[in-house]
Amino acid sequence: MISLFIDTSTSNVSISIVKDDKILSIISNDIPNEHSKYATHYVKKAIDEAKIDANDVNNILVVNGPGSFTGVRIGVTIAKTYGYLINKEIVPVSSLKSLAISSNYSGTIMSVINANRNNYYVGIYDSEYKEIINEEFMDANKILELIDKYNPYIVSNDFYVLGKHKFNKVNLDVLKIVNYYKDKNTVNYHALVPNYLKLPQAMENK
Repeated sequence: MISLFIDTSTSNVSISIVKDDKILSIISNDIPNEHSKYATHYVKKAIDEAKIDANDVNNILVVNGPGSFTGVRIGVTIAKTYGYLINKEIVPVSSLKSLAISSNYSGTIMSVINANRNNYYVGIYDSEYKEIINEEFMDANKILELIDKYNPYIVSNDFYVLGKHKFNKVNLDVLKIVNYYKDKNTVNYHALVPNYLKLPQAMENK
């Protein structure tokens, strides 16, 4: 099976082609605010570097949030368009669960992504990456309460300190993410939607 993995949910865009248990190509670049300029090009480049035809892709996995509103929207749009062109359904991938999967930690894991203004996107998972709580948008005080309650290993896409707690930065392990999600439920490309967890600020202010 050949899988296309797309993650544009943060400033670091990651595009990869995976065949069975081998990464054929991977492009990972930090391009804040330039997703629309480079993301589609990276998909083509990843396919070319993998030496496959665009129609050879069997499985499309896309991180549909939470994260950057614009980044998530771009990734979902690319996946929907690609799915339509090759008539394949899409596997939605959680950005928070992806961090937990990539951590290589075997206990309770809290994944945190900064949402600015002292707010965060948060997920807590057990050793099999099942949700202990629903993924949520929350403030720092709520996070501290959950840390006290669950005593988790805390991971993030960047280095942060909250109170006395350090967040451990992890890099995405694309192969582990693809292997975890490849047998998960798919959605039709028409039905794929972003998972923002909150409205973008411009919409909240209306």
